[in-house]
Amino acid sequence: MLYYIYCNEMWNQLDGLTGLLSQKSYLNRTLNLRAEDKMLIVFDVDDFKNINDTYGHDAGDEVLKAVAELFMDKMKTYGRVCRWGGEEFLFVFYGRNGDAAYDVLQEIYDEIHRLTVSYENEEIRITMTFGLEEYDKNDGMEMAIRRADEKLYQG
Repeated sequence: MLYYIYCNEMWNQLDGLTGLLSQKSYLNRTLNLRAEDKMLIVFDVDDFKNINDTYGHDAGDEVLKAVAELFMDKMKTYGRVCRWGGEEFLFVFYGRNGDAAYDVLQEIYDEIHRLTVSYENEEIRITMTFGLEEYDKNDGMEMAIRRADEKLYQG
């Protein structure tokens, strides 16, 4: 019975499509980190609505799963990633300043541009935009996320 409860609790913490942490679970874990360990990045799949409109929502789901898999693989030694909502993903880097986080982001960005998702004999190419923000304990997590999101939309 205890195992069943644990599995249900874990399932509630994960995004059902991508297997990434859910936004709520992610925030609960992230808020407990030390201030110096928080470098925030928001990633957004460019023209995601166009992918859904052109290839269908199932193709869009495949794109999100492929991107999530790449993110999980790249971030396992650098920090955490969650599906923030829709086609947005939020990263927190541990113990990295902006320059170090940017170097990792450039690797991820390059891999995203090489990524092709196959769906029903179609090859879907993906581009992404990101916003990078350093956490400031005086402003709080919500403000840092808002600033990263603003930088994303500037991109």
